Amino acid sequence: MAFVEIKNVSYVYPLREGVSLKAIKNLSLQIEAGEFVALTGMNGSGKSTLAKLLNGLFKPSEGEILVDGISTSDDKRVFDIRKKVGMVFQNPDNQTVATIIEDDVAFGPENIGLPREEIVERVDSALEAVGMSEYRKKQSSKLSGGQKQRVAIAGVLAMRPEVLILDEATSMLDPAGREEVMAVVKKLNAQGITVINITHNMEEAALAKRVVALRKGRLAIDGTPSQVFSSGLLSSCGLALPPAAALAKDLKEQGVDICLATTEDSLVEGLCKLLK
Repeated sequence: MAFVEIKNVSYVYPLREGVSLKAIKNLSLQIEAGEFVALTGMNGSGKSTLAKLLNGLFKPSEGEILVDGISTSDDKRVFDIRKKVGMVFQNPDNQTVATIIEDDVAFGPENIGLPREEIVERVDSALEAVGMSEYRKKQSSKLSGGQKQRVAIAGVLAMRPEVLILDEATSMLDPAGREEVMAVVKKLNAQGITVINITHNMEEAALAKRVVALRKGRLAIDGTPSQVFSSGLLSSCGLALPPAAALAKDLKEQGVDICLATTEDSLVEGLCKLLK
């Protein structure tokens, strides 16, 4: 059994009396423990709705979602779901609850009544994981956007989740901040945390091991970055190739014997092989 199982799930938003919007349509998907999945699609494709379904914030209108065998629709197990699936949202300022960084990271463990010694250990561990230990006594308002988002991730990590969902978590950051956050995310995944990164930034998607694209609430593409970028289907989802992949594709069409690149590093590696 996969760690996350989405079985024929649909979700309907009631807009007004007699009018509704079906945001997710008969979606089935499995995510194994330890995977790094980029969930992508244009605005309105259902990405954020699916994230809230996975975290138990929403319940499926039809179908079932299981996280480690627990149904997200089971009202008695919602807290268990939220402990297993942590979410980081788009705006780090909206996730800040305390002025001092270590107090902010401690907020979750304190609210579930953990002993003081364990709270301190979790805060230390979470801040170290995101490279923010030296800032623990600082005010969050003094941090850069990337640093704030790393603190937000630390706050989620302090709850010891098994799945980390990032819902457009880098979309408000500059390139340096985005790079900071994605470096932390890759490190956490290497340590065994399952990562679902919701993004329309295809350079970020290329960093994942698996890319899943939604179109109008349905599964449109599912494969490795190389498979997805070479499929020719991205444009049908309102998405474009990342620059490295686009350049490699153009070079290949001009007769250059180069493999499809997914990242800048893989493009440079391929070009260096040709030059040698």
